[in-house]
Amino acid sequence: MRQLKKDLWPCQVTIITKDEDTETSIFSWVSEKFGQFKGKWNVLHRYDHVDFYFRNSKDALMFSLRWGEYTKK
Repeated sequence: MRQLKKDLWPCQVTIITKDEDTETSIFSWVSEKFGQFKGKWNVLHRYDHVDFYFRNSKDALMFSLRWGEYTKK
């Protein structure tokens, strides 16, 4: 299983959704708020979830507050 370097991407939030529209909304929101992919955020698609990684804990917190209903319990 692929892992990202913890020193570059210390904050991880796991999203569980099978709905393509929701995933598209999440990606649009993240791009709008945090800029381009691999700048302040990164993502890994897994079989049954999506892991979002952030360089900054405040960004991860904002993401979690917005999309918390889809986070791993």
